[in-house]
Amino acid sequence: MNLELVKIELIVNGKKVSKYVAPAMRLADFLREELHLIGAKKGCNAGECGTCSVLIDGVLKKSCMIPIIKVNHCEIVTIEGIGADGLSIIQRCFMKVGAVQCGYCTPGMIMAATSILKEDRYPNKVEIRRRLGGNICRCTGYAKIVEAIELARDILNHEKSVDCLNSIAPEDTGRIIGSCVERVDARGKVTGALEYAADMTMPRMLHIHLVRSWEVHAEILGINYEKALEMPGIETVITSEDVPGEDGFGVYYYDQPVLAKDKIRFYGEPVAAIVAETLEEAEEAEKAVEITYKKLPIVSSIEEAIDCKSILHDDHPDNVVCATSVIKGDVERGFSDSDIIIEQDYSTQAVDHAYLETEAGLAYCDPDGVLVVKSCDQDITQHRMLLAKILDMPINKIRVIMTPVGGGFGGKEDMIYQGILAIAALKTKRPVKLVFSRHDSMVGSCKRHPVLIHHKIGLSKNGKIQAIKIDIKADGGAYCFSSKGTVAKAAIIGAGPYEIENVKAVSRGYYTNNTPSGAMRTFGTLQPTFAIESTMDICSQRLEIDPIELRLINGVKDGAVTHTQQVLGKVSYCETLKECARIAAWEPGPSNVRGQIRKDVKSDQIAQPYIPGCEFKTPAALELCKSRFKYGRGVGTGWYGIGRCATVDKAGAFVEIDDGGTAMVLTGVTEIGEGILTVLTQITADELGMYPEDVTIGDNDTARAPEAAHAGASRQSYMIGNAVLNACRDVKGKFIREIAAYWNVDSSSICMKNRRIFVQGNTQYDLSLKDAVDICKKVRGYVPLGSGTYTAHHEALDPVNGKGSPWQAYVFGSQIAEVAVDTFTGEVHVLGIWASHDVGRAINPQGVEGQIEGGAVQSMGQAIMENFELSEGVPANRDFAKYILPTSVDIPMFHTSLVEERDPFSPLGAKGIGEPAPLPTVPAIVNAVYDAVGVRITSLPASPEKILNEMSK
Repeated sequence: MNLELVKIELIVNGKKVSKYVAPAMRLADFLREELHLIGAKKGCNAGECGTCSVLIDGVLKKSCMIPIIKVNHCEIVTIEGIGADGLSIIQRCFMKVGAVQCGYCTPGMIMAATSILKEDRYPNKVEIRRRLGGNICRCTGYAKIVEAIELARDILNHEKSVDCLNSIAPEDTGRIIGSCVERVDARGKVTGALEYAADMTMPRMLHIHLVRSWEVHAEILGINYEKALEMPGIETVITSEDVPGEDGFGVYYYDQPVLAKDKIRFYGEPVAAIVAETLEEAEEAEKAVEITYKKLPIVSSIEEAIDCKSILHDDHPDNVVCATSVIKGDVERGFSDSDIIIEQDYSTQAVDHAYLETEAGLAYCDPDGVLVVKSCDQDITQHRMLLAKILDMPINKIRVIMTPVGGGFGGKEDMIYQGILAIAALKTKRPVKLVFSRHDSMVGSCKRHPVLIHHKIGLSKNGKIQAIKIDIKADGGAYCFSSKGTVAKAAIIGAGPYEIENVKAVSRGYYTNNTPSGAMRTFGTLQPTFAIESTMDICSQRLEIDPIELRLINGVKDGAVTHTQQVLGKVSYCETLKECARIAAWEPGPSNVRGQIRKDVKSDQIAQPYIPGCEFKTPAALELCKSRFKYGRGVGTGWYGIGRCATVDKAGAFVEIDDGGTAMVLTGVTEIGEGILTVLTQITADELGMYPEDVTIGDNDTARAPEAAHAGASRQSYMIGNAVLNACRDVKGKFIREIAAYWNVDSSSICMKNRRIFVQGNTQYDLSLKDAVDICKKVRGYVPLGSGTYTAHHEALDPVNGKGSPWQAYVFGSQIAEVAVDTFTGEVHVLGIWASHDVGRAINPQGVEGQIEGGAVQSMGQAIMENFELSEGVPANRDFAKYILPTSVDIPMFHTSLVEERDPFSPLGAKGIGEPAPLPTVPAIVNAVYDAVGVRITSLPASPEKILNEMSK
């Protein structure tokens, strides 16, 4: 026995545990590695996120921070011990109200909720929010989590019946679409049983540690890892020389090597991969790897990129990675016809996706020589194609499987580690696993593009926009990633949802030595939306026209011509704006500083500003704190094109009516927390006359499912939903044909509904779906199998003037925000969000609300707190201790009203909401800050320092 090990004895989930372990081992690692209790997730390993929360002797603790020796002889309860004999009330409440999205934070949240209700039987909303403050959620926006805890509180106190948790799925299967069906994947998430990539293991599995460069821009003169190979447990070291095929990947340009080759272009770029028996051995071996560099000038800003301080890529000598122009009419003539002209500059910051599940994956070769890569992935089809090129292998010898994804938001579209996994598996001929630490994720993954925007806008006295000229410069970072599409979308969408005769929008992306910029929720649209909606409020003030009225004057309407000269059909923009104003009881008036005289603020529809330590303050002290607040309201709107931009988008699906009268759906869907599995289940059940529990969605596996492409651009409900619907209609038609032949009746007379197939009004011809499938297979000799595809025809833009039809479906949304600004500290408290969004057709209204709430809170973070700071290319905040995220104490009250303007080009009629949801939030908050204290913030985030500085002027 190793003398360094110590014996520990615990009671874990009611069972005695005795093990010999290293005394420095953390409790989280002990639970996961020794006991295989994977419900305690590792989101930060620094006690900041709460995903690893457990109860120790009844007290809520973060297990990643506690050495195992410290809990010797203690009693531990993990998520696996909650509701061991069935789901607990709290778990059922989370499922009932839709408090589960990606699910990565869910076990920790349920542990926190259990602790809250154990220590206080009657916590109010303020107390629940305060007590949840140590647990981060990036998906839900916290509102439904708080709602779930309130519901559990009331049930446990017998103020509500437990019967309210029973399923209320419609009895009529024809009404499954539009109902609030519980998420089909929720049970695995609330119990902690669902395996994410970091939870997976295999026999003989090796571990990978990446050696990253701490230079920002440098030539690689040499890599010496011979000493590392001699260290215990080291299997191999991989560098760019081990790439057997084309060494490059990306979304639009394949400009990034699998491992740095010849040059380092950003801080933290991986140079080598150490493969070892244990992760600890791989990390230790990094000390023996010697890398020699020759430093190069650092391009740390857009201005330096324009000045060509240094050239990052030889094939882009001007450092311009991409550019898009959208030109309509004659802007100079428009300005000459204008009564007022306003010019304004804006800037936005880099933002981290901050998904709680860091990048992770596992790769191995199966017995038939097929390389299998499992990872938390947003685009298995694209990544399989890239791997075939990188590995110089036939594509049918590569299989990519998407593991459950603990949040993506666009950041997991990029193949930044799968190539390393694949090469390691091929080279070692053993399974290999790679899991990013939070530090790895922060320095190595892409960010939202920082952008500089200049506006020049001309209007007539009556408020009609005559012309707008927009110049957009985006910091693309060291590699292209998704910059080409992001920059294009910024130009297309940049002038806002307004019908303007004269438009010129020029958008460019630049290579710099900053962390690469890539896809993030709203994909190039949030930054120009913040700018145009802020400009509209400035115009409102100058013209003394109510900001909502000004938007209604200019907003796109039925038959409008967009900036790319596309003619729209039915348009719901004005409807969302009017509905938003109605539910918020908006008081009209120009965008002057009206907060102090408004009659529509401080109603019972808002949360109260959170005052730290409020539970310890006297009433007089609390009143003094509250007297510092000034209140205001602001409005923001947005529009978004659904699906891939300016290129054909497509998806495919298979559906089989299976034994037992159930259905199996196969498609390359990517569930990243938005609820697409539940949406597809509802579509299938509704169309085939079944119930959601009768439907099984197959694995997202390139060896089993047809291509459905990536999760992004809010395309999944629109593209994959329609593909599944078409596949359902295909199999339904074939199934009915066979039963009609069996009955010798006309197939047009047959219906499928409520798990039965029948001829309306004739009881002689009536079968359960189960019996009908038996007849179809055993009597007719036919397997009811259907396929479906859906294509959205998007037109490429003219390379000179940007003319074209980049999307066939657009969505529109409006939000009003109410804020309280602390005039002593400059802090902004967002108290209420009123949102009205066009979703086409709400497949699951509860899921849509969850997306709106989560998107708004993400945008709130960008508006007032989040900032991925770099100094000369070096990140300053590389963990959650320094990167400030919204928590439960920050959330407003939400009020949502959906507009359902069905898409005429698709059989389903649904559009999308995941990415459109956050768009109006940032300008609504920033405009509300101006309304409250008269400070116009044009550089995000609207931090306390900026607000105080501007107020002091």
